[in-house]
Amino acid sequence: MTPAAARAALDTARTEAEQARALVEALAEQVRSGDETVTAEQIGEQRELADLADLRVTAAERKLTSAVAADLDARASAAGDNIRALVAEDSTEPLITAVKGVMAAVEALVQAAANREATIHETAAAGVALNGELGWSPDTPWPSDRYGFRAQNTSPVSVMALRQGRAVATPAGELLGIALAAALVGQSGIRQMAADLMTTMPGAVPNRADGVPGLMDALRYTPQEWQALGQAARGEAYGQNRQPITQEASAA
Repeated sequence: MTPAAARAALDTARTEAEQARALVEALAEQVRSGDETVTAEQIGEQRELADLADLRVTAAERKLTSAVAADLDARASAAGDNIRALVAEDSTEPLITAVKGVMAAVEALVQAAANREATIHETAAAGVALNGELGWSPDTPWPSDRYGFRAQNTSPVSVMALRQGRAVATPAGELLGIALAAALVGQSGIRQMAADLMTTMPGAVPNRADGVPGLMDALRYTPQEWQALGQAARGEAYGQNRQPITQEASAA
C-alpha cells in the first residue's frame, strides 16, 4: 500500500469512527430527553461498533506508519543504487579535457598579448623619444604630427597613426576578463565563482578540483615544467598542490 492510499484509508476510518461515536451520543441524548424506546442493547451495540471503529483507526494508523517506512526505505534504496551507478559510471574525462583546453587557450592569449604589448611598448618609447627630439614643448606637445604619428608611454601605452588608427597595449588580464565576461553573459553566478576562486588562497584549487577525479593529476606539472618555473610561480603552484609527484611518493 502506498502512503497516499494509506492516508486515504485512515481518513475514511476516522470519519467512520466519528460517525459511530456520534450515533452513540445521539442515542444517549434521546434517553436523556425521555425517549423510553431506546434500549440498553441498542446503546451497547452502537458503543461496540464505535469501539470497533476506533480499533480500525488504530489499524489504519499503523498501516500508514508501515507504508511511510516502506516507501522511505524503497526511495532511499533507489537513491543509493542511483548514486553508486553514477559514481561507477562517472566520466570526468570531458571535463578534464575542457579544463586543459581552457588553460591552453589562456596561455596562448597571455603569450599573444605579451608579444603585442612588448612591440607597442618598444614602438611607443621610440616615438616618445622622437617627439622630444622634434621639439616637444607645452605649447606644441605633438611635433610628431608633422610625420603622421603620435606615441605615449604612460597608461594606456599606445601609438597612433594619424587618420589611420591607434594601437593600445592591452594587458592579458583585461583581455582574459573581456573573454570571460563575453562568454558568461547571463551567468553571473559562474562569473562570481570564478572570481572568488581566483582571489582566494591557492589551496582552494586542489580543494575544488578534488570533486573531479583525475583533474589534479592532469593539473600537475611535469618535472621539466616545474624546473622552468620562476621562484614566485613555483611557490604559487606549490600552494595549488601541482608539484610533480616523485617516484618515491608514487610508489608509496
